[in-house]
Amino acid sequence: MNPLRTIHSAFALPLHRFDERTFAHVFHPQHLGLVDPFIGVDVFNMPHNFFLPHPHGGMSAITYLLPQSPGGVRNRDSLGDDSIVAPGSLHWLQAGSGMVHEETPAVPGVAALGLQIFVNMTRAHKQHAPAVFKVPAGDVPVVQLAGASVRVVAGEWGGQASPIARDPRWVTRVNLLDVTLQPHADVRLTLPAGHQGFALVVTGQILESNRPLSLDIKAPAAMVFDAPVAGEGVTDLRLLAGAEGAQVVVFSGLPLQEPVVPWGPFVGTTRAEVAAYGQAFQAGAMGGLAPSFSR
Repeated sequence: MNPLRTIHSAFALPLHRFDERTFAHVFHPQHLGLVDPFIGVDVFNMPHNFFLPHPHGGMSAITYLLPQSPGGVRNRDSLGDDSIVAPGSLHWLQAGSGMVHEETPAVPGVAALGLQIFVNMTRAHKQHAPAVFKVPAGDVPVVQLAGASVRVVAGEWGGQASPIARDPRWVTRVNLLDVTLQPHADVRLTLPAGHQGFALVVTGQILESNRPLSLDIKAPAAMVFDAPVAGEGVTDLRLLAGAEGAQVVVFSGLPLQEPVVPWGPFVGTTRAEVAAYGQAFQAGAMGGLAPSFSR
């Protein structure tokens, strides 16, 4: 067996309310070095129109609709896309030099449940033309394990590759695994050499993981991995589910090891870089998108 990856920290995800109906449990770590190249995740519940058109630049803004979501998400953007992200599907907006999008429930009043994920881009890619990658639910590969199933939403794992991994335009190559564990399942998931990241417990309970200290992690919660040891090679993440089972989304990738300067919807490596994104947006260089609703 591979050595076990230890857990640096585990904690409940705080609740943030956008309004009386729209909310998210947020993973916005203070120490980005341990989760590089990821920036944060919102585990959202969006039952009605709230998010007006807004820009992104220097990073990727990703929507993964949980398979159990009652409703979908309508995405519109300044590249001309107007499409529905169905439950179980991935919509990856690689903003690069900048673009504008709007996300609303596909059917107002029917809640969309999912993950809004933010992933960094290297300095060399931050001015690339924006691009959008879509993976319909039916195209997500599934790996069956004893006591668990693993949806390979992005990247490559278990001998399977998500369709996004075959597109050469996709620049920050990470693994995103949606793991459903049966009650009391005890599962080891291989993490590639050099990868770092975290796992979000979306439903259920994880009783213990990879350190001697017993854990009792109830959703919604996060587990941040310790940094990989140089030269260690592949490691295993151990997940032991509680009596009701669990759904755990695992995020891992090679760290970019560059400065991270976030400023609202933009991520640069310097303050001047993020200021330039703001200026480009104000000048209309990221395109325009009229709102589909008002509030």
